[in-house]
Amino acid sequence: MAIYSRPNLTQPVKTGIFKCHSLRPKMPALSNPRHEAFAQAIFAGLAGKTRIDRAQSTAYLKAYPNCSSGNSAEACASKLLRRAKPILGRVRELQAEANARQQTKIDLSRDRVGRDLDEAYKTAKEAKNASAMVASALGIAKVFHAVPSDDEGTISFKNATSMHDIGRKLLMTVGMLNPPSLAIEQAIEANDSFVRRLEEIASEHRTLSAAT
Repeated sequence: MAIYSRPNLTQPVKTGIFKCHSLRPKMPALSNPRHEAFAQAIFAGLAGKTRIDRAQSTAYLKAYPNCSSGNSAEACASKLLRRAKPILGRVRELQAEANARQQTKIDLSRDRVGRDLDEAYKTAKEAKNASAMVASALGIAKVFHAVPSDDEGTISFKNATSMHDIGRKLLMTVGMLNPPSLAIEQAIEANDSFVRRLEEIASEHRTLSAAT
């Protein structure tokens, strides 16, 4: 059974933020002021609370206030949308711009992920949660170091002759190739805590099995 300790996170790392954006050229405002006003009113109405607020006739009346309300405005709005195709294109462009402004930037940099994992490790350590410590530390190792697979056979515990060897190899699995003695002692202590917890779990389940 093994537990991993944290690698050194003080080394500088490259950061990067993924941004979602469109390569499509931004559509300018419509040359016809009334068409632009109609498109803006349709877009604003999309967030309307009532059916009337969202109706295209309502938007049409904002651009053409002299038109009669009701069926007349509805008919005129439908006719204009069929005749002036750029209006709907402008509405879609306004929607895309609004979505882009609301979209949260996702920081997937190694630095940010490493900080989160390190914080998770510290929290798990304070709670003495060995399994969570393993998961967090292994995650850190995967982000900042190449963790050898079993098939590679680069790190084997078969030839370990002491707990010192085991502690050193545990640290090597997370990229600490030349761990100092203090780190090895800490790795051994963490491993022992992990093993004790596993034994407690096994004992609890054996007791429950015997009771049933």
